[in-house]
Amino acid sequence: MLALLNVTNFVASSGYAAIFILSVLQSCCIPTSSELTFGFAGVLASEGKLSVPAIIVVGVLGEVVGAYIAWFIGRTGGRAIVDRYGRYLLLTHADLDRAENWYHRHGNWGVFGARLIPVIRNFAALPAGVAEVPLLRFGLLTAAGSLIWITAMTLIGYEVGSSYHKVMKGFNDAGYILGALAAIAIVAFLIHRYRAYKRATAGEDSVSRRPQP
Repeated sequence: MLALLNVTNFVASSGYAAIFILSVLQSCCIPTSSELTFGFAGVLASEGKLSVPAIIVVGVLGEVVGAYIAWFIGRTGGRAIVDRYGRYLLLTHADLDRAENWYHRHGNWGVFGARLIPVIRNFAALPAGVAEVPLLRFGLLTAAGSLIWITAMTLIGYEVGSSYHKVMKGFNDAGYILGALAAIAIVAFLIHRYRAYKRATAGEDSVSRRPQP
């Protein structure tokens, strides 16, 4: 919860700079919460401290920049990145295989749709680079998906903030609610990923120990 409160404090104190930095990080496979970032920014906008259009523009730019960084890492480092850092990101070669198949099957919709799936959107760009999704198309579809997601989260936060102030003073509780929901989603995802990673690596170890003919 402390980390989540630090996110809200960062957005409250640094405004658009914080939104941009957090957007870049979450698109680089670092699990910050876009729900919390833009929901809380929307709450601040309801107070007149930020502008909804500016939040959306800055957020989309940040997510596209972060997505391109992750795309280039995936494109140039590929599976070597998973070999070296996969245990920190809870990624396996099987995950990359599934991601590549996803992009090959769904094409444009694979990139666009991945930006609209909670939590998964944080990790969508790296396997897109491994799958060699064309750079220009990747950027445009990432921007389109991010635009929809960020607009929705910001407007939800804006409405929460506006309604909340009719009942109670201050907007801190609105941020706590958003933070709690984001925390639950992140913890559930990390538990799921950890279990999947352990199962996958256990399978790879058993194959590697199998005697060769």
